[in-house]
Amino acid sequence: MNTVAILLCAGKGTRMKDTSTHKVCYEIAGIPAIVRSIDNFKKAGINRFVVVVGSQADKVMSCLDGIEGIVFAYQPEQKGTGNAALYGLKVVKELGLSDKAIVAMGDKILSPDLIKQLVLNNTSKATFIVQPVKDNESGGRIAVRDNKVYGIIEQLDVALLRLGELKNQSKDRLTEKLNSFDISDKKKEKLFAKVLDILENKGKLPTYIELGNTTFTADQLESSGLVNGGTYLFDVDAALEAISNISSNNAQNEIYLTDAINHLANKYTVNTIVCDDKTKMLTYNTMDDLIKLQQFFNPVKSKKVFTNAKIWLKKIEDWDEDIKGKFESIYGKDDIAYLNERKNTYINLLKVFINKYGDKPVVIAHAPGRVNIMGRHIDHRGGNINVMSISKETVVVASPRDDDIVNISNTDSMFKDYSFSISDTLKMVDTHNWIEFIEHKNIVDMVMQTKGEWVNYVKAATLRLQLKNTDVMLCGMDMMYTGNIPIAAGLSSSSSIVVASTEAAIVLNDLDVKIMDFINLCGEGEWFVGSRGGAGDHAAMKCGKHDMLTHIGFLPFEIKGTVPFPKECSLIVANSYVEAKKSVGARDQFNQKVACYEFGLMMIKKLFPQYAYKLNHLRDINTQNLSVTQSRIYEILLALPEKMTSEEVHEQLSEYKDKIDRIQKSHKIPEYYEIRSVVLYGIAECERSNRCYELLKKGDYMTLGKLMNISHDGDRVWKDNKPFDYSASDSYLRSLISDLASEVPERVERAQIYNQPGGYACSTKVIDELVDYVNQQEGVLGAELSGAGLGGCILILVEKEKANSILHLLKKHYYDKNDLPMGAEIFKPVSGSSVIANIL
Repeated sequence: MNTVAILLCAGKGTRMKDTSTHKVCYEIAGIPAIVRSIDNFKKAGINRFVVVVGSQADKVMSCLDGIEGIVFAYQPEQKGTGNAALYGLKVVKELGLSDKAIVAMGDKILSPDLIKQLVLNNTSKATFIVQPVKDNESGGRIAVRDNKVYGIIEQLDVALLRLGELKNQSKDRLTEKLNSFDISDKKKEKLFAKVLDILENKGKLPTYIELGNTTFTADQLESSGLVNGGTYLFDVDAALEAISNISSNNAQNEIYLTDAINHLANKYTVNTIVCDDKTKMLTYNTMDDLIKLQQFFNPVKSKKVFTNAKIWLKKIEDWDEDIKGKFESIYGKDDIAYLNERKNTYINLLKVFINKYGDKPVVIAHAPGRVNIMGRHIDHRGGNINVMSISKETVVVASPRDDDIVNISNTDSMFKDYSFSISDTLKMVDTHNWIEFIEHKNIVDMVMQTKGEWVNYVKAATLRLQLKNTDVMLCGMDMMYTGNIPIAAGLSSSSSIVVASTEAAIVLNDLDVKIMDFINLCGEGEWFVGSRGGAGDHAAMKCGKHDMLTHIGFLPFEIKGTVPFPKECSLIVANSYVEAKKSVGARDQFNQKVACYEFGLMMIKKLFPQYAYKLNHLRDINTQNLSVTQSRIYEILLALPEKMTSEEVHEQLSEYKDKIDRIQKSHKIPEYYEIRSVVLYGIAECERSNRCYELLKKGDYMTLGKLMNISHDGDRVWKDNKPFDYSASDSYLRSLISDLASEVPERVERAQIYNQPGGYACSTKVIDELVDYVNQQEGVLGAELSGAGLGGCILILVEKEKANSILHLLKKHYYDKNDLPMGAEIFKPVSGSSVIANIL
């Protein structure tokens, strides 16, 4: 009778930390692991399978739908490999499938040759595969003496013996020893709990294990140099008898399949087959393992041959016609001085790269800063933005490496050199889920240890790309950066590092990334530093066009249109020199505001269930979508509390507990959340953003300027030498409802939603005073905060002929007065991010 294969697929795969699919269903080079496993068994001549399912059984069964020769066995509770095998063996016995059965893990891919070797060695009650310990550090140790196999002892139980050998068994000493073991934190916790249970019950920790009337110490168990490969050939009747006689008295309190081997070894001769080629027994327990496994099955792409740095240097120095054309397409033709300045920047960057890393094949990528004329703080709520890429940028020269080490340097000595391994960083958390990865304590602690450091933005780009593209292992890179975007000024200098790094990594790894995915990956990537913003900055950088403003929508991403930058106006960007660092204290405040949006929308859905099905994002609270009047919008806002403590949020929104807990992980819990004022700001800013685009198309820049001032009031914290009251009180909202009902044109216009600032309150006293100063000057149409807030720059829309006058006034009355370097200049729209040099 032919041998049958029992494949164990019932476990939860907790180390992968992914509930979206079962561990055995992960695709490896496009084919699920369990399917690859079955294909190899069939190549070895085995055509009948019992697949044991349990956790996420539907996903496993769906994955195997249509494959012949499979029957399923169901394990209702996950009580270990021995228990899972028992369910499979019973099916084999009851159906009379075979008297011999291979038992293997569903995520383990064995070579056909190794399977054949195992099947041919069927002379004993049990045979199992072993490996050198170097190929499987966590495998159970093989107890061997005088060439006789006595059994398998799990790594955790060997660790228990090591603890028992300690003369000083105080908690501190036990903890110190336990932390020296190369085992997972979860297993350490289980082992320590067992140790404490033994000691608290006046027991003694064991120093040896007895197998077949023979004792083995930890050293003796390690002496064979072999570990369990986790694949067995059993006599079915013998295996059933063995499993029925084993218990769960072990460090994990589970029924181990290895104990069946121990039981049989006590009664019979048990054989082993040594697999000394680890490529014949492939498996994975972490996301890093899975990514590396892809390389084994994926044919290695022929690497692109990139052009060397010295060749690019000469072409730029010679101002090659193609290079000149490329620069002009990005930066424009008219400003020769600016073009020469950019040319010299690239020349210097290449020279510094060559001096640091040598003359290597490289790509050159750039990512401009950005300004958002209207649509602050709403891209992550599905709102629209009106943006332009600006004539300040980050440029990177990057060369591929043969390993996965990323080395970064900067032409500015204030930026320290850094180096990191992509795979070593991924090993810190075993998941391919980006949110779980960045929220894990290991990652949070790592980021906090380097808070504010620019390396985190390079990591954000590369790690997000890697976890999105688990079918390839990204190459390491030698990278040299330069940039002239003012830091912490609200012009997205940090985001430009993310975008430029992503541009370079995509080309070096020959990835196919659509523009929408590019933007989303950059936006999500930047969450790595701890903030929870949207992808508006990254969209502006990627989609910018020379001399144009771009109207962009989100959720889903959509370029909704472009409009020429007004020839009658200039845009002055003035740096307040109040720094806004997202990675330190300000991060909490940014994320608290996002939480206010989330909790406000939850409250509205709960209080107004008739609208809930239409409300996917905050932007959906508008008259057109809900088919209501503006007064009804204000009535909805009246139903919201002005403020809520964390306790009140949990009490009133208890049905959202898990989501609230996840949101609150991103920030320090405030005394209270300012729900109503933030929600009003978001709703109104969505309306202003749409109106902005229409005003630009009509050329109504006067009204646009007024709208900018209202938008800034939504971020304002200071006015007329005192704190600004940005609350949205009941009386304020009722007065708006009254104005709308009055039918007096002036009152009705005043009550329009787009004319309500709301209260996001992310400005500063200095910025508010600077905005008020410039708004008093002739020719200024409007002014507002730039970026996320809490410092940075202001945007000033000014009549073109008055622009130089405003610059002069700013220098005299702000920069010189405060002993600051001149920090205001006219910005022009340039083209968005790209790789400008790779292959000739």
